[in-house]
Amino acid sequence: MKLLLAALRCEKGDIAGNRRAHERVVAAAFEAGADIVVFPEMSLTGSVDPRSHPAHLAALDDPEVLALAAATRDTRLTVVFGVAERAASDAAHITQCVARGGELVGAQRKRHLGEGEEGFTPARTSGTAAVFEHDGARFGIVICAESQVAFPSDDAVDAGAGVVLFCAAPGLDPPRRRSDDAWRDALSWWESAGLADMCGHAARRRVWVAVATQAGATHDEDFPGLAALVDPSGAVTARLPDWREGTLLVDIPFV
Repeated sequence: MKLLLAALRCEKGDIAGNRRAHERVVAAAFEAGADIVVFPEMSLTGSVDPRSHPAHLAALDDPEVLALAAATRDTRLTVVFGVAERAASDAAHITQCVARGGELVGAQRKRHLGEGEEGFTPARTSGTAAVFEHDGARFGIVICAESQVAFPSDDAVDAGAGVVLFCAAPGLDPPRRRSDDAWRDALSWWESAGLADMCGHAARRRVWVAVATQAGATHDEDFPGLAALVDPSGAVTARLPDWREGTLLVDIPFV
């Protein structure tokens, strides 16, 4: 099973521009023979705050969301991408969408929120873990701050997932990063936080983990990009070399 993991710059509120960047990655993944494409948390909308920019939220039937789903038509790809979602109830959720065959086939809403996400509503913690399939391989989704607790990974594995997709957007505190050294320090922090958390969950539950993290500087926040594959022993077996944007094609040997 081949996965293409994208560390992508996702400008806040530029949903059309972000969608075009996603489509370029999807096209490259198709050419590379990938099965699943994994984008970061809130990749399509950018990591927006519903309290200050409610207009930047997107419903799951937003034309741009549906246009990105349509990019999977005439391919065999499953594509996982993130939105800051405006739900029918007007609640805001952090959601990873799953698209295949030209349409949305499911979604996983974030159940454990992190610092600064008070404007969002968490999904219920019980009975809301989704597991998806691609050619018989089952995968679950863990979203950023959910790495800090056990139940999102546990629920996915207990539901039969053989791989957990870890989609993240770890925004960095000011000041802005102006040098390579500052970016290296930021990446080192993320390696010791989200990546280390998921290595622990991989080893604890004997499951593969695929990581896709927002990358680069948006207009008001920086993100230390990372794409990586963690094996069931908790070891990182493949990764991008630094914090910059990029894609990583990995092969998971499902039996």
